[in-house]
Amino acid sequence: MYERLIFQNLTYNLETPCCNERPIPVLLLMSCNAPDSMYLTLLQNYQQVLNRFVGPTEIFVSGDTLQLKDYSKTDWEWTLFDPAAKKLRHETVFPQECKKAYELGAALVR
Repeated sequence: MYERLIFQNLTYNLETPCCNERPIPVLLLMSCNAPDSMYLTLLQNYQQVLNRFVGPTEIFVSGDTLQLKDYSKTDWEWTLFDPAAKKLRHETVFPQECKKAYELGAALVR
C-alpha cells in the first residue's frame, strides 16, 4: 500500500520529483507488540517520504500490544516480557490509544 501512495506521484525527474498537485493528509497508524520506540526511526523515514510525495503525514503508534488474550494457555514460555503488565496496559492504555487514533482519523476528514 505504501508504494502505491508514493509511486503514483513520482516523476523520476530531478527538477520536479513529484507531480502531486493536490496533497492529501495521511495518518500512518501502527500497532505492534514491541515498545513504541522500536519503530520510531523507520516510521519517521516513511513520514518524510509521504510528506514529500503524498501530503502532510502524522504518525500514531500503539506499541506493547497483546499478541494473545491469555498467555498462560500456550505451551510457550513468554520470558521476554511480563504478560501481566501487557494485559494491564491493554486494559488501561490501549482503549485510550484507540480513542486517540479514532480522533486523529476523524480530524482528517473534517
